[in-house]
Amino acid sequence: MRIPPYWARSRFEGADEKGHTRTVAACGWSFSSLQEAQHDAAARAKRVFDLFASGQEPERYEYHDRPIREDIVKEISDGSSQIAVITRNRYGALVLNCSNVLFVDVDFPRPAPTGVLESLALAFSRKKRDAKRDALIQDTIQRVRDWAARNPPHGFRLYRTREGLRLLFTGRLYDPTSEETDSILRELDADPLYMKLTQKQECFRARLTAKPWRCGCPRPPGMFPFDDASASEAFRQWEAAYTKQDAGFRVCEFVEEFGQRADLAPVRTIADIHDKATRIDTTAPLA
Repeated sequence: MRIPPYWARSRFEGADEKGHTRTVAACGWSFSSLQEAQHDAAARAKRVFDLFASGQEPERYEYHDRPIREDIVKEISDGSSQIAVITRNRYGALVLNCSNVLFVDVDFPRPAPTGVLESLALAFSRKKRDAKRDALIQDTIQRVRDWAARNPPHGFRLYRTREGLRLLFTGRLYDPTSEETDSILRELDADPLYMKLTQKQECFRARLTAKPWRCGCPRPPGMFPFDDASASEAFRQWEAAYTKQDAGFRVCEFVEEFGQRADLAPVRTIADIHDKATRIDTTAPLA
């Protein structure tokens, strides 16, 4: 998993080609030390400034080489080896990152009219909109069931999220960078960005807590790593309020299980953590 434990932010100030003073900021990381992360941040800030000064687009620079910039909340080990980490993502939700337990999220298609008449019917009838959405949901679930029937060796648990389905594979372990994994994600029509990040970040991800705006919270007041103690404290206050609100919601509900579950410690551990954190045994609203 490419999830560095050390992050730092740095700024570089200089004059551009027109003589105007410009300040740019960048984040750096390290798997070894905070000092190394600080040096990396300073170097990146200088490179971003040089790109600005030359008229290039810094947003494109090293994009696919960037590891996940998230605060590590908890490390999960199986004996002496790390099998997962829980991080807090850019909008404050907790995310489970696994080295070899496969998660796949499949979004429900958005209802789209097939013509002018249906467009008018959907615009003026909530009942018709709901019926079309329900049909799309059932079609998506059936596609997953059909895939399971064609691929019996791949045991998995199926969950429903607010906007789609989640598969937690329990039959065996998977390599995030393998062609087999890429094929599974494509066959199940997983999100293209998730597919790309799975390869680049060498891990599988599953959100454990609600999206803030779905549980009545604003987005957090800043992003990790924080500039100073004041910014960190503001985030911690937001975190406390968010955690309280999140307690009234769940991320997914269990639908059914396919195939055989392997007697593997990482699978048992990850499934238990996931099911407890996402509150599948409650009837709380999905968020």
